[in-house]
Amino acid sequence: MPLFRFCATAWLAPVLFAGALALPGVASAHSLLLNCRSAADNMVQCKGEFSDGSDAAGMAIAVKAYDERVLAKGALGGDSTWRFAKPAGEYFVRLEDGGEHSAEVDHTDVKP
Repeated sequence: MPLFRFCATAWLAPVLFAGALALPGVASAHSLLLNCRSAADNMVQCKGEFSDGSDAAGMAIAVKAYDERVLAKGALGGDSTWRFAKPAGEYFVRLEDGGEHSAEVDHTDVKP
């Protein structure tokens, strides 16, 4: 085999190796997180974010009864938070990114 041919393709192995190392970082999944806590005046404030630290501003959020009736809905603000009046009875809060990520908080998990 001529030396020229070997040298011309020798650069390919390091490039492929570097690409293979980069793939797990590109393909790594991150999850959507939602934390809700009691606020003044019988309100609840929720904050959404991704597990990699990126914000969730603009994502759809809804308060639902256990029978799936929507009690309130909105979108996270620029600071990735949203406030709503605490409903009477049992409820849960659902945050969705419109794709594969979602997070829920049950009323029993709303921190004081």
